Amino acid sequence: MNISKADSRRRSRSAGSKRPTDTLKRFGLIQSVKFADLDCEHEWLIEGILVKGQAGVIGGPAKCLKTGFIIDMAISLGSETPFLGKFHVPTACRVAVMSGESGKSSIQDTANRIAETKGLSLRNISGVYWGFTLPILSDEKDLEMLGECLRWKKIQVVFIDPLYLCLCGGGKAVSPTNLYQVGPILKRLTETCLKAGATPVLVHHTTKAAAKPSENASVSLYDLAFSGVGEFFRQWVLLNKREEFTHCDGFHQLGMSVGGSAGHSGKWNIDVREGVLDNDFRGRKWDVSVWNGPAHGEEEPENMSGGNLTASSILSE
Repeated sequence: MNISKADSRRRSRSAGSKRPTDTLKRFGLIQSVKFADLDCEHEWLIEGILVKGQAGVIGGPAKCLKTGFIIDMAISLGSETPFLGKFHVPTACRVAVMSGESGKSSIQDTANRIAETKGLSLRNISGVYWGFTLPILSDEKDLEMLGECLRWKKIQVVFIDPLYLCLCGGGKAVSPTNLYQVGPILKRLTETCLKAGATPVLVHHTTKAAAKPSENASVSLYDLAFSGVGEFFRQWVLLNKREEFTHCDGFHQLGMSVGGSAGHSGKWNIDVREGVLDNDFRGRKWDVSVWNGPAHGEEEPENMSGGNLTASSILSE
């Protein structure tokens, strides 16, 4: 069959005019007129602290109460009570705490103490789930199972504690110092959680060099260990010691700095009195004071238990 040059040109133009459906889906380019109408409004999980739908990190040196802070966050989110007695939770949601470091006894004890401080009983906070097996983030099958678990339980926020115990494994060699390996792993984790409807928040350590107590208690994202961690996360709560822990009364003096791509930021001094353990494994508590301003000065810390602030007042502090 002979095909004229004119027919060949027409067929070529026709083939070129077909929409490359797979390519369009792959990169998902949209025009400004459609982009302007997308619903991209930010939504608070904890006002001034945590935004829905953006990967977050809780970072700080060892023994800086990072796990205690995520338990306070989880119970606050699950019960619609203020985080640290100060930061308002607009709506209760379903939360998962996945802990691979502290152990069941320590997590249970801390959760009971924090719930009691909020005037609650842990057994009645049905919206918070607890797990002690961490996902292997470099394992695609494990990530898939994590997504299914979060979806089945309808989890809206998932805390994973700590990053260093779940980054590697599953037979895949991953170098924590390699930005080009760590970044994609964190991206796949975030996509898995968000597709399941859960905002991921990971707990992570700073480098040893950043762990020295200081009056301004300042650490930055780039004090976090591993490559890619400081670059990747879109919101953060960073903790450091203002003074060394005092054993005689279980007294922690911390600084907390907060920031995120949504535009929120702030810095607070946090005092936590946990008390001293007696021979019956009792005597400990969770007594928190939060205040702005210099750590030493005229302004005295105020116990904020049961307090409540709006987002505008937090962000203006």
